[in-house]
Amino acid sequence: MSTVDEDGIYAGPACLIIHEVRHAVRVRLKGSVNPFDGYFHWQGTVYDAPEHVRPTGSQIRLGIDDTEAPARLVERTADGHLMISGTGRPPFRP
Repeated sequence: MSTVDEDGIYAGPACLIIHEVRHAVRVRLKGSVNPFDGYFHWQGTVYDAPEHVRPTGSQIRLGIDDTEAPARLVERTADGHLMISGTGRPPFRP
């Protein structure tokens, strides 16, 4: 079961699912309820994603343990990692 640390951060293994293809990755994620829209927004960094995975903005899924959540890849950072964000129930237990 995925858990977060005392700062509300999940850091650990995950599965990036793009067009039903699964890629084993590591992630560091955090989220909170936005007081303006009332939704839970989560975001973070994806490590070890294959180079061919591009942040197109289209819907993908992120899986942690037995939970999957829709997300989108925002951008690739200068050091080659992917930024990810999602709204709603996250794939980790906040």
